Amino acid sequence: MPIDMSLAKAPPKKTASGTRRVATSTSQIDTRSVNQKRNEGLLGLAQVGQGILLMVGQYADAAAIGQHWRPVAQELANVADTSDFIAKPIDFLIEVGPYGGLVAALLPLGLQIAANHGWVDATKLVGQGVVPPDVLEAQMKAQVAKMQADAMRAQQEALMEARKAQAEYEKIMAKEVA
Repeated sequence: MPIDMSLAKAPPKKTASGTRRVATSTSQIDTRSVNQKRNEGLLGLAQVGQGILLMVGQYADAAAIGQHWRPVAQELANVADTSDFIAKPIDFLIEVGPYGGLVAALLPLGLQIAANHGWVDATKLVGQGVVPPDVLEAQMKAQVAKMQADAMRAQQEALMEARKAQAEYEKIMAKEVA
C-alpha cells in the first residue's frame, strides 16, 4: 500500500526571536482550523509509522494503519478540541518546528541511498518512493544514453548547418570573383 505523504506539511517558520512570522499575503495565510491541523498532523504521523513498519517487514500492520487510521485521527482531533489532556501531546507531536518539512523531504533520499548500499531492503520501501538499486542504475544509464544521443544529434545538425553555410558562402564568393 503506497504511503501518501501529501498531507504532511511543514509548520510556519519561526523568526530568530522565536515568535511566528505573520503571513504577508493572502495566499500564505493558513485558513485551516486547529482541528484540521491536528487531523492532518496525525495522518502524517501515521504515514511515518507506516514507513517504519514497511522497513521492518510488517506489511499487515502498515496496511491496517492505512485502512483504519483516518477515522481514528479525525476522532482524536475532535476529542482534542475539548480535552487538553489529549490536545497537548498531539500538538507537541505535530509541531515539530521548521525542520519537519526538511526531514520529510530528505527521508526518501536517505532511504534510497541506504538501499543503494544494501543497508536496507529496497523492496520494503517501495511506498516511500525507493526503488531497487539495479532499477535506479538502469534508469540512470538510460537517461545518460539519451543525453548522449541528443548531444550527438545536435552535433550532427550543427555540422550540417555549418556545411550549408560554408557552401552558401563559397557560392557567394564564386559569384563575386566571376
